[in-house]
Amino acid sequence: MKKMVMSFSNTRARQFLLEYGHVYTFRTHKHKLGKDWINDGRCRPKICDVEIQFVKEVTGTIGLVPYADKSGFSSAWEWTHEIFKLNPKLRKIKGYLYYVVKK
Repeated sequence: MKKMVMSFSNTRARQFLLEYGHVYTFRTHKHKLGKDWINDGRCRPKICDVEIQFVKEVTGTIGLVPYADKSGFSSAWEWTHEIFKLNPKLRKIKGYLYYVVKK
């Protein structure tokens, strides 16, 4: 099932989106595309409306490298570290990359 509402619990990624108007984000599950909204955590209030576009499936940190400069992190390795921190049951980078634009 595709999730609704995209949560940005990581401050750096959320701030990048709010400041620059766009961000690349990694998700372990598929997310609905098109118009949506974001918050800063489960059951939290709406922050802003967004448009979500699917970019590609990602396997391994190397797949994040071309997008790292627009993720809110200084490198793909720093981004990977945060992905594992937010998803402690995840054993390898395998998921979906999305491009999110603030509306």
